[in-house]
Amino acid sequence: MATEAMPETAETETMEIMASNRDSLRAFLSVGTQWRVISSMAGMIWIGLDYNAVDVVMDRLPLPGSVFGDLQVMEAEALAVLNGGN
Repeated sequence: MATEAMPETAETETMEIMASNRDSLRAFLSVGTQWRVISSMAGMIWIGLDYNAVDVVMDRLPLPGSVFGDLQVMEAEALAVLNGGN
């Protein structure tokens, strides 16, 4: 089975982030590899973020504590999408 490489001239989409959301987005992207997932006969089920790992990231990045609440909101929205919801 042949695979196709992406063309070198692939366009990237630029998004503007409000300054007030910058820290929250940075935290969310930084914990992007810390999802808890289980596998079943029905497929992958996304449980949520590994909060032990989230704590490590939050401690190492200079982020205000209020970012954690924003992270939980983004986690809830991502779970709905990842698990086949809206």
